[in-house]
Amino acid sequence: MNEHLQPSKLSKGGGVAAKSFSILVLVGVFEAFVGLVSGSVGLIADGAHSFADAAVSLIVWLGIRFSRKAPDGKFHFGYYRVETFSSIVAALFMIGLGFIILYESYQILLYARQIVNAESAMVTALIATAIALALSFYKLRAAKKIDSLALRTDALNSIKDVLTSLTAFLGIAFSHYLGIIQTDSIAGMIIAFFIFAVSYFTIKEASLVLMDACSCPEIVSDIENIAKSIHYVRRVQNIRLRKLGPYVVGDMHVEVDGNMTVTEADKITVEIEEKIKQEFDEVVEFKVRIEPYKTQTKD
Repeated sequence: MNEHLQPSKLSKGGGVAAKSFSILVLVGVFEAFVGLVSGSVGLIADGAHSFADAAVSLIVWLGIRFSRKAPDGKFHFGYYRVETFSSIVAALFMIGLGFIILYESYQILLYARQIVNAESAMVTALIATAIALALSFYKLRAAKKIDSLALRTDALNSIKDVLTSLTAFLGIAFSHYLGIIQTDSIAGMIIAFFIFAVSYFTIKEASLVLMDACSCPEIVSDIENIAKSIHYVRRVQNIRLRKLGPYVVGDMHVEVDGNMTVTEADKITVEIEEKIKQEFDEVVEFKVRIEPYKTQTKD
Protein backbone atom coordinates (compact mmCIF):
# COMPACT_ATOMS: atom_id res chain seq x y z
CA MET A 1 0.00 0.00 0.00
CA ASN A 2 1.12 3.57 -0.69
CA GLU A 3 3.17 4.76 2.25
CA HIS A 4 1.24 8.03 2.27
CA LEU A 5 -2.00 6.19 3.05
CA GLN A 6 -0.90 5.41 6.55
CA PRO A 7 -3.15 3.31 8.81
CA SER A 8 -3.57 6.28 11.15
CA LYS A 9 -4.93 8.43 8.33
CA LEU A 10 -7.22 5.67 7.11
CA SER A 11 -8.43 5.18 10.69
CA LYS A 12 -9.23 8.88 10.90
CA GLY A 13 -11.22 8.70 7.68
CA GLY A 14 -13.10 5.69 9.03
CA GLY A 15 -13.76 7.58 12.25
CA VAL A 16 -15.32 10.47 10.33
CA ALA A 17 -17.58 8.08 8.41
CA ALA A 18 -18.55 6.25 11.62
CA LYS A 19 -19.52 9.54 13.31
CA SER A 20 -21.53 10.52 10.25
CA PHE A 21 -23.37 7.18 10.36
CA SER A 22 -24.33 7.63 14.03
CA ILE A 23 -25.49 11.24 13.55
CA LEU A 24 -27.55 10.44 10.44
CA VAL A 25 -29.28 7.51 12.16
CA LEU A 26 -30.28 9.80 15.05
CA VAL A 27 -31.47 12.49 12.62
CA GLY A 28 -33.48 9.89 10.68
CA VAL A 29 -35.15 8.57 13.83
CA PHE A 30 -36.00 12.11 15.00
CA GLU A 31 -37.41 13.16 11.61
CA ALA A 32 -39.42 9.96 11.19
CA PHE A 33 -40.89 10.30 14.70
CA VAL A 34 -41.87 13.96 14.26
CA GLY A 35 -43.16 13.17 10.76
CA LEU A 36 -45.41 10.39 12.07
CA VAL A 37 -46.73 12.56 14.91
CA SER A 38 -47.37 15.58 12.67
CA GLY A 39 -48.53 13.59 9.65
CA SER A 40 -45.91 15.14 7.35
CA VAL A 41 -45.02 12.68 4.60
CA GLY A 42 -42.27 15.02 3.42
CA LEU A 43 -40.56 14.87 6.81
CA ILE A 44 -40.99 11.08 6.96
CA ALA A 45 -39.45 10.84 3.50
CA ASP A 46 -36.52 13.00 4.56
CA GLY A 47 -36.07 10.83 7.64
CA ALA A 48 -35.98 7.73 5.45
CA HIS A 49 -33.51 9.54 3.22
CA SER A 50 -31.31 10.17 6.27
CA PHE A 51 -31.32 6.43 6.94
CA ALA A 52 -30.24 5.80 3.35
CA ASP A 53 -27.42 8.32 3.69
CA ALA A 54 -26.38 6.67 6.95
CA ALA A 55 -26.02 3.48 4.90
CA VAL A 56 -23.73 5.36 2.48
CA SER A 57 -21.56 6.52 5.40
CA LEU A 58 -21.50 2.94 6.69
CA ILE A 59 -20.32 1.76 3.26
CA VAL A 60 -17.54 4.34 3.26
CA TRP A 61 -16.48 3.20 6.72
CA LEU A 62 -16.51 -0.46 5.67
CA GLY A 63 -14.67 0.37 2.46
CA ILE A 64 -11.90 2.22 4.30
CA ARG A 65 -11.72 -0.55 6.90
CA PHE A 66 -11.55 -3.40 4.37
CA SER A 67 -9.14 -1.50 2.12
CA ARG A 68 -6.55 -1.78 4.89
CA LYS A 69 -6.61 -5.58 4.71
CA ALA A 70 -3.56 -7.09 3.06
CA PRO A 71 -3.92 -9.39 0.02
CA ASP A 72 -4.33 -13.05 0.91
CA GLY A 73 -4.49 -16.43 -0.77
CA LYS A 74 -7.95 -15.76 -2.22
CA PHE A 75 -7.91 -12.03 -2.92
CA HIS A 76 -4.47 -11.60 -4.43
CA PHE A 77 -4.99 -7.92 -5.27
CA GLY A 78 -6.51 -6.96 -1.93
CA TYR A 79 -9.99 -5.86 -0.90
CA TYR A 80 -10.14 -2.43 -2.51
CA ARG A 81 -13.28 -3.18 -4.54
CA VAL A 82 -15.38 -4.12 -1.50
CA GLU A 83 -16.38 -0.47 -1.27
CA THR A 84 -17.41 -0.36 -4.95
CA PHE A 85 -19.51 -3.52 -4.69
CA SER A 86 -21.13 -2.31 -1.47
CA SER A 87 -21.99 0.99 -3.17
CA ILE A 88 -24.07 -0.85 -5.75
CA VAL A 89 -25.87 -2.82 -3.03
CA ALA A 90 -26.61 0.41 -1.15
CA ALA A 91 -27.82 2.13 -4.34
CA LEU A 92 -30.25 -0.72 -5.05
CA PHE A 93 -31.49 -0.47 -1.47
CA MET A 94 -31.97 3.28 -1.93
CA ILE A 95 -33.94 2.73 -5.15
CA GLY A 96 -36.31 0.40 -3.32
CA LEU A 97 -36.68 2.95 -0.56
CA GLY A 98 -37.33 5.67 -3.12
CA PHE A 99 -40.17 3.69 -4.69
CA ILE A 100 -41.76 3.18 -1.28
CA ILE A 101 -41.55 6.91 -0.54
CA LEU A 102 -42.92 7.75 -4.00
CA TYR A 103 -45.85 5.35 -3.59
CA GLU A 104 -46.75 6.57 -0.09
CA SER A 105 -46.45 10.21 -1.20
CA TYR A 106 -48.78 9.55 -4.14
CA GLN A 107 -51.33 7.81 -1.93
CA ILE A 108 -51.36 10.72 0.50
CA LEU A 109 -51.55 13.15 -2.42
CA LEU A 110 -54.84 11.52 -3.44
CA TYR A 111 -56.16 11.84 0.10
CA ALA A 112 -54.37 14.98 1.28
CA ARG A 113 -54.57 15.78 4.97
CA GLN A 114 -53.70 18.73 7.14
CA ILE A 115 -50.37 18.58 8.97
CA VAL A 116 -50.60 18.63 12.76
CA ASN A 117 -48.00 20.67 14.70
CA ALA A 118 -46.55 22.03 11.47
CA GLU A 119 -44.20 24.36 13.36
CA SER A 120 -42.53 21.41 15.07
CA ALA A 121 -42.16 19.63 11.73
CA MET A 122 -40.63 22.75 10.14
CA VAL A 123 -38.16 23.21 13.02
CA THR A 124 -37.18 19.55 12.71
CA ALA A 125 -36.55 19.96 8.96
CA LEU A 126 -34.42 23.06 9.61
CA ILE A 127 -32.39 21.23 12.27
CA ALA A 128 -31.82 18.39 9.80
CA THR A 129 -30.69 20.96 7.19
CA ALA A 130 -28.21 22.55 9.61
CA ILE A 131 -26.80 19.16 10.63
CA ALA A 132 -26.43 18.07 7.00
CA LEU A 133 -24.62 21.33 6.18
CA ALA A 134 -22.27 20.92 9.15
CA LEU A 135 -21.56 17.29 8.20
CA SER A 136 -20.77 18.23 4.61
CA PHE A 137 -18.15 20.80 5.70
CA TYR A 138 -16.74 18.38 8.30
CA LYS A 139 -16.36 15.58 5.73
CA LEU A 140 -14.94 17.87 3.02
CA ARG A 141 -12.31 19.19 5.43
CA ALA A 142 -11.38 15.66 6.56
CA ALA A 143 -11.36 14.35 2.97
CA LYS A 144 -8.99 17.12 1.90
CA LYS A 145 -6.72 16.52 4.87
CA ILE A 146 -6.32 12.76 4.33
CA ASP A 147 -6.94 12.87 0.55
CA SER A 148 -9.76 10.31 0.64
CA LEU A 149 -11.86 10.01 -2.51
CA ALA A 150 -14.48 7.89 -0.73
CA LEU A 151 -14.92 10.42 2.05
CA ARG A 152 -15.16 13.22 -0.50
CA THR A 153 -18.01 11.35 -2.19
CA ASP A 154 -19.76 10.99 1.17
CA ALA A 155 -19.32 14.75 1.72
CA LEU A 156 -21.02 15.53 -1.59
CA ASN A 157 -23.82 13.20 -0.54
CA SER A 158 -24.29 15.31 2.60
CA ILE A 159 -24.59 18.44 0.45
CA LYS A 160 -27.48 16.71 -1.30
CA ASP A 161 -29.04 16.12 2.14
CA VAL A 162 -29.20 19.88 2.61
CA LEU A 163 -31.37 20.17 -0.51
CA THR A 164 -33.72 17.35 0.48
CA SER A 165 -34.23 18.71 4.00
CA LEU A 166 -34.95 22.17 2.57
CA THR A 167 -37.43 20.55 0.19
CA ALA A 168 -39.20 18.94 3.15
CA PHE A 169 -39.24 22.29 5.00
CA LEU A 170 -40.74 24.16 2.03
CA GLY A 171 -43.35 21.46 1.47
CA ILE A 172 -44.51 21.73 5.10
CA ALA A 173 -44.41 25.55 5.04
CA PHE A 174 -46.48 25.84 1.85
CA SER A 175 -48.93 23.27 3.15
CA HIS A 176 -49.39 25.04 6.50
CA TYR A 177 -49.21 28.75 5.62
CA LEU A 178 -50.57 28.78 2.09
CA GLY A 179 -53.16 26.10 2.69
CA ILE A 180 -51.90 23.99 -0.23
CA ILE A 181 -51.90 20.72 1.68
CA GLN A 182 -50.73 18.74 -1.37
CA THR A 183 -47.26 20.39 -1.31
CA ASP A 184 -46.15 18.11 1.53
CA SER A 185 -46.83 15.05 -0.59
CA ILE A 186 -45.15 16.68 -3.58
CA ALA A 187 -42.09 17.30 -1.38
CA GLY A 188 -42.02 13.56 -0.61
CA MET A 189 -42.08 12.80 -4.34
CA ILE A 190 -39.25 15.25 -5.03
CA ILE A 191 -37.16 13.62 -2.31
CA ALA A 192 -37.82 10.22 -3.91
CA PHE A 193 -36.47 11.53 -7.22
CA PHE A 194 -33.42 12.94 -5.41
CA ILE A 195 -32.79 9.41 -4.17
CA PHE A 196 -33.24 7.95 -7.67
CA ALA A 197 -30.75 10.47 -9.12
CA VAL A 198 -28.07 9.72 -6.52
CA SER A 199 -28.62 5.97 -6.91
CA TYR A 200 -28.29 6.20 -10.69
CA PHE A 201 -24.97 8.07 -10.57
CA THR A 202 -23.68 5.76 -7.83
CA ILE A 203 -24.44 2.62 -9.87
CA LYS A 204 -23.03 4.22 -13.03
CA GLU A 205 -19.74 5.18 -11.36
CA ALA A 206 -19.42 1.86 -9.51
CA SER A 207 -20.11 -0.12 -12.71
CA LEU A 208 -17.37 1.76 -14.56
CA VAL A 209 -14.91 1.00 -11.74
CA LEU A 210 -15.82 -2.69 -11.77
CA MET A 211 -15.20 -2.72 -15.54
CA ASP A 212 -11.71 -1.25 -14.98
CA ALA A 213 -12.62 2.14 -16.44
CA CYS A 214 -10.44 5.05 -15.38
CA SER A 215 -11.20 8.42 -16.94
CA CYS A 216 -8.13 10.22 -15.66
CA PRO A 217 -6.17 11.82 -18.56
CA GLU A 218 -4.53 14.35 -16.20
CA ILE A 219 -2.96 11.58 -14.12
CA VAL A 220 -1.78 9.78 -17.27
CA SER A 221 -0.12 12.96 -18.54
CA ASP A 222 1.52 13.67 -15.18
CA ILE A 223 2.82 10.10 -14.88
CA GLU A 224 4.32 10.33 -18.37
CA ASN A 225 6.07 13.59 -17.44
CA ILE A 226 7.42 12.04 -14.22
CA ALA A 227 8.88 9.09 -16.16
CA LYS A 228 10.39 11.34 -18.83
CA SER A 229 12.04 13.46 -16.15
CA ILE A 230 14.16 10.48 -15.04
CA HIS A 231 17.65 10.43 -16.50
CA TYR A 232 18.31 7.73 -19.14
CA VAL A 233 14.60 7.29 -19.99
CA ARG A 234 14.28 7.54 -23.78
CA ARG A 235 10.60 6.81 -24.39
CA VAL A 236 7.41 6.17 -22.37
CA GLN A 237 4.64 3.97 -23.76
CA ASN A 238 1.41 2.17 -22.85
CA ILE A 239 0.44 3.86 -19.60
CA ARG A 240 -2.54 1.93 -18.21
CA LEU A 241 -4.57 2.78 -15.11
CA ARG A 242 -7.54 1.16 -13.41
CA LYS A 243 -9.47 1.89 -10.25
CA LEU A 244 -9.74 -0.43 -7.28
CA GLY A 245 -12.36 1.15 -5.07
CA PRO A 246 -11.07 4.62 -4.12
CA TYR A 247 -7.52 3.75 -5.25
CA VAL A 248 -5.67 3.48 -8.56
CA VAL A 249 -3.22 0.86 -9.84
CA GLY A 250 -1.37 0.86 -13.13
CA ASP A 251 1.62 -0.03 -15.26
CA MET A 252 3.60 1.27 -18.22
CA HIS A 253 6.51 0.47 -20.55
CA VAL A 254 9.67 2.55 -20.41
CA GLU A 255 12.49 2.33 -22.95
CA VAL A 256 16.09 2.91 -21.85
CA ASP A 257 19.54 2.41 -23.30
CA GLY A 258 19.92 -1.28 -24.15
CA ASN A 259 23.49 -1.29 -22.86
CA MET A 260 22.42 -0.61 -19.27
CA THR A 261 22.98 -3.29 -16.64
CA VAL A 262 20.09 -5.01 -14.87
CA THR A 263 20.99 -3.19 -11.66
CA GLU A 264 20.91 0.22 -13.37
CA ALA A 265 17.56 -0.55 -15.04
CA ASP A 266 16.15 -1.69 -11.71
CA LYS A 267 17.18 1.59 -10.06
CA ILE A 268 15.29 3.51 -12.74
CA THR A 269 12.21 1.34 -12.21
CA VAL A 270 12.24 1.89 -8.45
CA GLU A 271 12.80 5.65 -8.86
CA ILE A 272 9.85 6.04 -11.25
CA GLU A 273 7.50 3.97 -9.09
CA GLU A 274 8.43 5.84 -5.91
CA LYS A 275 8.00 9.27 -7.52
CA ILE A 276 4.57 8.32 -8.88
CA LYS A 277 3.39 7.11 -5.46
CA GLN A 278 4.75 10.25 -3.81
CA GLU A 279 2.90 12.45 -6.29
CA PHE A 280 -0.42 10.59 -6.18
CA ASP A 281 -1.68 9.31 -2.81
CA GLU A 282 -4.47 7.37 -4.53
CA VAL A 283 -1.98 5.28 -6.54
CA VAL A 284 -1.31 2.24 -4.35
CA GLU A 285 0.50 0.10 -6.89
CA PHE A 286 2.36 0.91 -10.10
CA LYS A 287 4.59 -1.38 -12.14
CA VAL A 288 7.19 -0.20 -14.63
CA ARG A 289 8.42 -2.54 -17.35
CA ILE A 290 11.87 -1.70 -18.71
CA GLU A 291 12.61 -2.37 -22.39
CA PRO A 292 15.63 -1.56 -24.58
CA TYR A 293 15.28 1.63 -26.61
CA LYS A 294 14.37 0.91 -30.22
CA THR A 295 15.83 3.49 -32.56
CA GLN A 296 13.37 4.44 -35.28
CA THR A 297 15.06 4.29 -38.68
CA LYS A 298 13.80 5.94 -41.84
CA ASP A 299 13.29 3.82 -44.96
